[in-house]
Amino acid sequence: MIMEIEILNRVHEIFHSQVWLNYAMKYISMLAAGGAISIALCAVLLVFKKTRRCGLALAVALILDVLVVNVILKNAVGRERPWTHEELYWAQDFYAQYGIELSQDYCFPSGHTAVTFCAAAVLVIFYRAKAIPAVILAALIGLSRIYLGEHYVTDVAAGLVIGTLCGIAGYYIYKLIEKRVRGWYSVNRYRIKARAFRTRLPATYRKKSAFFNLFI
Repeated sequence: MIMEIEILNRVHEIFHSQVWLNYAMKYISMLAAGGAISIALCAVLLVFKKTRRCGLALAVALILDVLVVNVILKNAVGRERPWTHEELYWAQDFYAQYGIELSQDYCFPSGHTAVTFCAAAVLVIFYRAKAIPAVILAALIGLSRIYLGEHYVTDVAAGLVIGTLCGIAGYYIYKLIEKRVRGWYSVNRYRIKARAFRTRLPATYRKKSAFFNLFI
């Protein structure tokens, strides 16, 4: 704990004199507030048919990430934010100067880091090297959380690992669901098609058609 606080103090002494960098890190961090960038990405992927499978896998992974990080681990560990410690004497003035909104929940693991690495992991699984920009952005968001003094280094490291694992696990859970759905459809596809065809018939034929009732 003492060493991690010292790291945050060193970051303040070396970098916080750079106003442009302070604002840059503030806005980079804001990209992941409430999982905004990952949720937006998921929504975009779901819109287009070519990317819909990736979007569905990402949706499952994000739900898993929220449950593991925000519901279970943060409350189970109960680690207070770095800025609550007197050793970070500069924190309150720094946040006030740059209009940084303080997170009020527990800090282990880093939710911002976890949710972006969760999304990056799913993208890497589907798109391989094309997803490298997503990994870089996730890393920058993790660094911004340390830079702003909102998290300890171990919070961010844990968020990286847990978010990545949630992304991988979410992908395989999606694959299992997809397999079950495909299996169910292969068994019931004729019944589904018969029902769809019957609904397009005029009402008179639907009522009198005993043949279709054998399948529905």
